[in-house]
Amino acid sequence: MEREALRLGEALREERSWEADGVTVLTASVTLPQAEGADARARRFNRYYRRFCRAYLTYCRLVLLPDAEASFRAALETSAPWCCARATLEHRVTCRTGAVCSVVCDAAETAYGAPAFRVRRADVWDLRAGLPLPLCECFPPHTRCRSVLLRFAREETARRIERGARFRDDWRRALRRCLNTRSFCLTDAGLCFFYPLCSIAGAKEGIVSYTMPYDERSGPFVPSIVRT
Repeated sequence: MEREALRLGEALREERSWEADGVTVLTASVTLPQAEGADARARRFNRYYRRFCRAYLTYCRLVLLPDAEASFRAALETSAPWCCARATLEHRVTCRTGAVCSVVCDAAETAYGAPAFRVRRADVWDLRAGLPLPLCECFPPHTRCRSVLLRFAREETARRIERGARFRDDWRRALRRCLNTRSFCLTDAGLCFFYPLCSIAGAKEGIVSYTMPYDERSGPFVPSIVRT
């Protein structure tokens, strides 16, 4: 008998703000998924994102806050324009099919006088087991998944460059060096994998991503999870 898949419930929401000399210099807003229920699977899923939330707020306090305070005091001393720094961490479900759920989390930081910065991470979940699924579950057994993604990225990048996109001069080496096989999600259009900001192209290109169309025979495909 199949176990019932977890259902997503009300999202986890956290707001924080930090002050310097009575002035708010940094705000942080977090929205992350949570599962309904109280069994071991739901607790594991929820604990995963609660820890992520705590880690992100700690990062804001230890890394972003000192820069925000310094920016505020420098502006105060010179009567220069200034605005409060902001950090957000938001999620979206990019695919939900049966017991498989793909979640993407985007973090964004904005501070006066500094370029916007973004970080993305993603997880594909088996909602019957309450566990994340690795990339290999989206391909037939023994597939060299990293090589498949890298070949697709090289071919697609060459096409984008022909259409006018700008990448680093050493983009071929950067594609190989910066590829993380955990940085993928599932969408209606196919399997999407992405690179960190500025790793293979300039900041203007944003977070560069590639979408491989589904192929039920050779992959990628949405994993078919059957649990008893």
